[in-house]
Amino acid sequence: MRTAISLITLALICTTAPCWAQFSRQVVATIPFEFTVNDLTLPAGEYAVWETMQGAHTVGNTNGDRRALSLSYHVAANPARLAKLVFRKYGDKYFLAEVWNPLREPVMAFGKCRKERELVTSRLVSGLR
Repeated sequence: MRTAISLITLALICTTAPCWAQFSRQVVATIPFEFTVNDLTLPAGEYAVWETMQGAHTVGNTNGDRRALSLSYHVAANPARLAKLVFRKYGDKYFLAEVWNPLREPVMAFGKCRKERELVTSRLVSGLR
């Protein structure tokens, strides 16, 4: 039986821009929906994303009171030097998938966290019934 899962990728280009305040390599974006990073669900708002160390990124709201750390890896070049955040969407749930930083050559990706894997599995199982 063939199961169709709606995996819509949403790219947030709106209001993404490099921010030079605290970190020279961060991307700042206004995210209009609740989203998840590494099993931590964050509310809609303005967020900065920066490379904490090689292979890890921090996502934090600009108030400084909500932060999530996640492992990341290189997936592609960013020849156009775009600034954007890419999300995987399942129904009304969003999961941060990629960070495109104009000041950094490779596009950085985030693996699927436990919550996302469980959501995908439950949708597959319910589609088989």
